[in-house]
Parts: sequence; structure tokens; C-alpha cells
Amino acid sequence: MVAYRALCLGALLKRSVIEAAVQRLQRHSSLTDKQQLIARQHVAHKTLLRWILAEHLEQHLSRAERLLIEKPLASWSERTLMYAVRRAESLGVMLWALRFIETIPAYDTLFEMASVLQPLDIFTPTIDFIWQAGLRSVDELSTMRDTAELWNWRSRAAELQRLGVQPPAGTTFSDIIRDTLQTAYLRQQVPAPIEGDFPVFGKAYSRMTHAEYLLVSHIAAERYLALNWLCELSSEWESLSVD
Repeated sequence: MVAYRALCLGALLKRSVIEAAVQRLQRHSSLTDKQQLIARQHVAHKTLLRWILAEHLEQHLSRAERLLIEKPLASWSERTLMYAVRRAESLGVMLWALRFIETIPAYDTLFEMASVLQPLDIFTPTIDFIWQAGLRSVDELSTMRDTAELWNWRSRAAELQRLGVQPPAGTTFSDIIRDTLQTAYLRQQVPAPIEGDFPVFGKAYSRMTHAEYLLVSHIAAERYLALNWLCELSSEWESLSVD
């Protein structure tokens, strides 16, 4: 089941790569071989659709994944493309859980698209990938889920602060964050704190720029989603809350 979820995420990411290539080519009107290059991407899209059918993956795709993969090329919005590309974080977690990847990057570092697509070897038969997959222990998955939950919690705390939400009387967000982080650090769930806060980009979480915050919060949300699903296999992929 986990191997098929990874393959479905890989199919969506491959579609996003093809989509991004077409949109990029359409913006460059001066290319002499533009139409030929776009035609190659259409062939790749058709090959992807045939691969999904041949490997019986359509029954494992979520409704949203199926709709996005089947949409005509150059029809995705910028927001949709960003949504799909972010799934590289979920796929990276799946590959870690299946022992294709040894470590999960720090929470200020994205998985590389090429590194998460390479183990899937999309367009080839999936039997080897499925046979080689071996799920990590429940303890390993739960520990990693707790870590993702902490980072997602920190991003939510930052959002509440931005919205002006006040913590319970007699305390501050800084106090809550410092106390939570101290316990997590003692349990070796997070790296050494910086200025009593989660460490990111070599500085305290509270000192990030808005762009850096968006990146880190997206990483945490995607990884938390994937680890929640891994620890609650009866749940639907896109029905889980990451708040």
C-alpha cells in the first residue's frame, strides 16, 4: 500500500515536471525548435498515462491526483503547479519509510526532485520497486511523525502570532516555544536551539524572512501529512488534517 502511494506521488510529480517544461517553452517564443520540444512533452504525457494504466495505478490515485494528471498540458495554474511540486516532500518521506532513502533532510531543506523520482524509475515496470520496498518499524515511523508534528506546530504558532492571537493569560508564545523546544531537544527530536527557538538557516525560527517561513512551513506540512498517513493507514490520503 505504501509503495503504491509512493508511485502515485511520483506520477503526479512527473506530470508536474512535464507541465513546467511546457509552460516554460511557451514563454520562450524565440526558440526555433519550440514546437518540436513541446511535442516531446506531449509524448511524455501520453506515455505517463499509458504507464499508469499498464501498472494499474489508477485505482490508487486520489481523485485530485487523477484529475491533475489527466488535465491537458499547459492548463495548470501557477498555484496548482506549486501544489504538485510540494508533494516531493511527501514522496521523500514515503521513500524514507520504504528504505529507499536513508535520511530525511533538515526542515529548512527541500528534497531534490531528481532524488525522489530516481528510485521510482517511472515509465518502467513497477514490480522491482514494489518487491524491493521494505517498511520501517512502527517505532521509527512514530518517532519521525513526532518530529514532523513539532515542526508543523512551530509553523502554526508563527501563524497565530502573525494573526495577533494571544496565548493564555500569564504566558507568552516565546515561553511556550522555549518550553516545548527544551523537551524536544532533550528527546533528541530537534537540533540544538538558537536563541531559545527552533534552528533554521543558521538562525532562530523567529528571525526568518517571510519567504523562508513559507518554505519551512510547507516542508513541515507536507512531511507531517505523509507521516500521519503512514501511521494511520486506514485514513484517506487527502482527508487528513495537518493543523
